[in-house]
Amino acid sequence: MSVDPQTLAAICVMALATAFNRSAGFFLMRLIPVTPRVRRVLDCLPGAVLVALLAPGAVHGDAAMLAGLGAAFLAAKFTRSDLLAVVAAMATAAGLRALGF
Repeated sequence: MSVDPQTLAAICVMALATAFNRSAGFFLMRLIPVTPRVRRVLDCLPGAVLVALLAPGAVHGDAAMLAGLGAAFLAAKFTRSDLLAVVAAMATAAGLRALGF
């Protein structure tokens, strides 16, 4: 199996961009005082990322993604745990996909 050089270059550039963004965020957040308002924004990020990943598929009619979004919402609402919401979304979507939905 051979790897296309352009594909490998694109993967490397994306990896470097990701590493740069993560480290820049770490260093920039050291300069920002964590006020209650900033803390609330940071607390909302995991849910926003989860919705950003699942919503496009759900909007375009993917039943497994829609069910995963619903499971994540319910898990987050009742457990107040982002980790359990992610696990619920993944388990629901993967389970439905395994069943052929």
